[in-house]
Amino acid sequence: MAFRIFPEDERVTDLLVQMAQCVLTAVEQLSEHLGQIDKVWELPITDLLDTEDRCTNLYFSLMTTTRSSYVVPIPRQDVYVLGHWLLRAVQCLVACAELHRQYKVERPSSHATEQLAVIQHMAHMTLKAMGRLTSLEELDDYWFEMIRLTRQAERTQRSYRASLLDEFKAGQAIRRMDTAQQLFDAAQALGQVSSEVGRILVAES
Repeated sequence: MAFRIFPEDERVTDLLVQMAQCVLTAVEQLSEHLGQIDKVWELPITDLLDTEDRCTNLYFSLMTTTRSSYVVPIPRQDVYVLGHWLLRAVQCLVACAELHRQYKVERPSSHATEQLAVIQHMAHMTLKAMGRLTSLEELDDYWFEMIRLTRQAERTQRSYRASLLDEFKAGQAIRRMDTAQQLFDAAQALGQVSSEVGRILVAES
């Protein structure tokens, strides 16, 4: 029977859960922000910036805790990678709102709503998965479903770009593509989280 002198430090997984919650919060805040009918670019994004600050501070705490703990539930390099992509997802969501303000983009496309719905689903699944890292239970289903959702985000992005080129002049289309790219980058970041979880599953099996 395996024996450890020092118990695993569960603060590591707790911090990853909190970071995943930041992703979900940022998705909900961005959805509410873009759901406004007129002059989205005039609305403050203080709540999103606060969420980004919180996630950044959690990442710092995650790294500090990982370095100071004798035993962590998963390899230290995996903790770093998971935290990196969770923070990256939040940063992309915030960047989307910032670009809407900078470019004064109004009434985002229905494709933006569709992409946000995919990201929100991914964020919900990621939040649950981070809480299961210690036991590694039910993570196979999470990993497989995230592959499907990542592909869905890719298809939505292609349709999004095509519709923007059809509906707007070049300058407007490019500005809107920049905001669309941030949404897609957020989805890809969450896809990278699931890829790392899949790698952990293979390594620990």
